[in-house]
Amino acid sequence: MKKLVFSLGTGCLLLFGLFSCKNSNLDLDETLKFSKLSVEEQKSKIEDNGVDFINAVDGIQETAAFTAMMNFTANTGGASYVAPFKQLTKDIQNHNESRLLVNFDKQLRAASVESNFWGEYEWDASEERFIQTGELTNKAIYKFPATENSTTNNGELTVTYTESSVSIPDEEDNYPSKITCVIKVSGDKVLESEFSGSYYDNGSPKNLKMTLDIDSYSWKAEIKNNEKDASESYEFKKGSKTLMKIEASAKGNLSADVIEKAEYVDDFLSKGAVYFQVMDVAVLGGMKDVEGFVNEMNDVDNDSKTGEQDEVDIINKYMICYGYYVDDNRKFADVEFYLKEYQDEYYAYNYESGEYELYAETYYVMAPRFVLSDGSKVAVEEYIQSGFEDLVELINGYQEEYNQ
Repeated sequence: MKKLVFSLGTGCLLLFGLFSCKNSNLDLDETLKFSKLSVEEQKSKIEDNGVDFINAVDGIQETAAFTAMMNFTANTGGASYVAPFKQLTKDIQNHNESRLLVNFDKQLRAASVESNFWGEYEWDASEERFIQTGELTNKAIYKFPATENSTTNNGELTVTYTESSVSIPDEEDNYPSKITCVIKVSGDKVLESEFSGSYYDNGSPKNLKMTLDIDSYSWKAEIKNNEKDASESYEFKKGSKTLMKIEASAKGNLSADVIEKAEYVDDFLSKGAVYFQVMDVAVLGGMKDVEGFVNEMNDVDNDSKTGEQDEVDIINKYMICYGYYVDDNRKFADVEFYLKEYQDEYYAYNYESGEYELYAETYYVMAPRFVLSDGSKVAVEEYIQSGFEDLVELINGYQEEYNQ
């Protein structure tokens, strides 16, 4: 089945790492004052925020749902019916919270088109495999031991699938309108997930919504597009506490046909903004004049350092971007881009001398940096590497545990 496009600003997540934003209105006109904390106090606050986040999400691996999924996927090889749950447990272990729900949804929809997915199955301990006990249409029920010491099939996984009336281009299937997934242990519901979708006739989404609930943890993702205004949102919570929130919005002529035929981004996009929030730390970024930005960028000759610097200057002119604390609603830094110089040395064969000789090359790469409250400027990479030892140690510890 064709995978639905669901982009949540992964490139920006890689760029800013832990930093993200809160402003649900994506207000690029709001002016925030700088925090009165010193630079070192700001670093300490951001580090504490990251440590608190990791500690908050650590409890997912202690839930009955996680244990049940680990047992469901054990010793089952590469069968399609276990792929979504292998992906989900892997993302939980690897603290991939920003992509967890989207990855699970994609794997579940991919498994749904396999002919051997639907039906009723029970785990046979003597044969160490699932045995089909009944035939079902667009519904799957798997009964299995939910814990390592279970002597009965006290776990039950149920998936239901409903098609929409909109066909997938060049394929025989229709897009799904609803997919539900429930896991029960000894009759108690420990995991619940739902996908729902509506589409234009050409298959582009009008509204997509995905949810996942595991114990007190919940994920929710949504896409809306009326072809003039489009938005994407992703929220991860523990109880009523928001742990991570990602939102993006765009305005313009956003029909699939216009976007497909567009030569430049301003042919369909007039304004856009994106933000990320991890607990109390946030980054907001966007542009209010995409057309002006594209026009100036098209006039730049970027075959030289001067041209590359011109591009950076234009980006900084049109881009609005800053990091701030959600609860205090105060900035800890503005964000701008600059050209970072790199020097490489390499050996190459000189046909005139008949020998390999050492050559040096200088090149420049655009990189982000923070402009702090005292006016000083520091590369994002350097800022994060200095003063975040406890957070880095905690992350490395989880990574080592996961790789064992």
